[in-house]
Parts: sequence; C-alpha cells; structure tokens
Amino acid sequence: MTRQDSTGQITEAFQPRATSLRRALAILGDPWTMLILKEAFNGQRRFGGFQRALNIPRQTLSLRLAALCRDQMLYRRHVSAEHATLEYAPTAKALDLDQAMYAVWLWHQANPGDRDVLPFDIVHRDCGHVIGATFSCQRCGGAAGSASVSIRPSEPPQFDTEPRPRLSRRNDAAFSAAGSGAGDQMLAASLVGDIPCNEILWLLFQGPRNLLAIAGELALGVSVVRGRLDKLRALGLVHEERQGRWLIYSVLPRAEGFFPLLLAISAWGDRWCNAGQPPPEVIVHECGELLAGRHVCNHCGGWLGRGNLAVRPRAPRR
Repeated sequence: MTRQDSTGQITEAFQPRATSLRRALAILGDPWTMLILKEAFNGQRRFGGFQRALNIPRQTLSLRLAALCRDQMLYRRHVSAEHATLEYAPTAKALDLDQAMYAVWLWHQANPGDRDVLPFDIVHRDCGHVIGATFSCQRCGGAAGSASVSIRPSEPPQFDTEPRPRLSRRNDAAFSAAGSGAGDQMLAASLVGDIPCNEILWLLFQGPRNLLAIAGELALGVSVVRGRLDKLRALGLVHEERQGRWLIYSVLPRAEGFFPLLLAISAWGDRWCNAGQPPPEVIVHECGELLAGRHVCNHCGGWLGRGNLAVRPRAPRR
C-alpha cells in the first residue's frame, strides 16, 4: 500500500493503523450478512425462512450462510432426532453482537421509512415498554456519544499487514440491493455492509478531515474515498465545508445514531477478531474510564441484554 502526499504523489510504502472495527468488518462487512444475522436474532433458523423474510436469492443466501458458519457465527444442527432437516443457530460469537443489533433497530426506529423494515418491536420485559435506549458507559452511567468518547491508537501501534479485501462488484451490488433508492429502509444494514463508509465515519467521529487526509489515514484510493463521501453526504450523514483551499468533511447530527453501532462493533472486534492481541485502539469515556458501552432503557433506567428483551410482532397496519 502507498501513501499520497498533498499533491497526490506516491511517497512511501504504507499500511493503515489497525482498528478493531476494520477487523470486525472483515466478517460483518456485507449488507446481506447483517440482515441474515438480524433474522437469526429474531429467531429465524431455517434456510427457507431466511429466504422468505429477506427475499434473497438462494445462491446468495447459501454463500452467506456458509461464510457465517465458517466464521463460527452460525452452526448447522439437526432439528430433532427424528428428522434429518438442518437449521442454522447463532453461536455465542454471534449473540455477542446484541448491542450492535439493538443499535441498528434503534436507528430505524428513530429514522422511520417503510414500516415493513421493522415488522416487530423489541420490548424491555422489566418495564414492559418498547425500547427507547441510550448507549451509555457502564462505569458511570453517562451517555457514550462522539462528544464524550475519545479514541486513540494503542502503544505500540499495530498495523494491518494483510491486504485489504478487494472492493468487489459483489459488495457494491449487495450495497445497492440493500440500500440504493430505499431511503432509510435498509440504511443501517447497508452502511455496515460498506466497509469504507464505516471507516470514514469512524474517522470523522474523531474529528473533521480533508479528502487526502482520510485517504492517507485509511490507505484507500482517493476516488474510493470521494465516492463514499458523496454517498454519505447524500444520506445526510456528512457535511462538506470549504476552508481555504481544502474541502473539510465532518459528521452531521443525524450521523450520531450510528456512533453506538460503530462502538459496539469495535468492542465486538476486540473480543473476537484480534487474534489474541490487545485492542489496537484505546477508547475512553469522559469519566476517565475505558469505555464498556451498553444500552440503557430510557423508560426505567435498566441495562438492556438478551435476557430481559423480547421480540414482539407489530400489529398489522390498518
């Protein structure tokens, strides 16, 4: 990988600093993958059930399920002793994504599009309310947003030595299938499925930057970054402002709903995707403690987890 200077000239060999987010997205960075996991969280286990719920081509579903099994996110098991039928069950590794899944649901709840995107409610059993929740620090209870969280590389710094996954047509096509022209209907899942979009947002949450700075820090081509910035601007997540001869990019308030999702995915990457290494980034809450983030119920103040939540179908629209 090479770095470009401010004139666009290639100056030196370069590998991007490692992030747990990028390592996690090597598994999650596909819109169909996130949608399949969402269905698995809601209790879906059968191939046919996934296909009907998502209207996904059989071959695409087969490939994604195989990849999720290979990555130990799902495992195939027999339905019963009497039947040879197999189903796909989530592993502990997949279930540990619960806070990220709540963040996706909360985004769509706060940014409603087509009602069919959320045909179910998530109910907090402890208080009986459909969840409204704030991602918060478990140490002090304070909200964990971009203004109250700082992110810095760990020391000594870690670098990704493996080449980046190729930005293939398959991923672009999947992004289009899940998000293009659909407004907010599949926005959260489709953005998680576009790795450069996630990395750019993650970087901009840490502070405004110009195009070349983003391309240099992420070791991405300028044309790739420009295209993703245009996409994020069109979605109302990123702002462009001229400062002198530079165009400076920063996140808009609407993007704040994605920050808990990225924090949750990064924390999941720390636990499952760092191959025994310490986290490549230090994430600190304003209380001074390392962030251990979790959603807290806005109604009763209780912490949310799989043990105290239930999925409930919504009443049909009249």
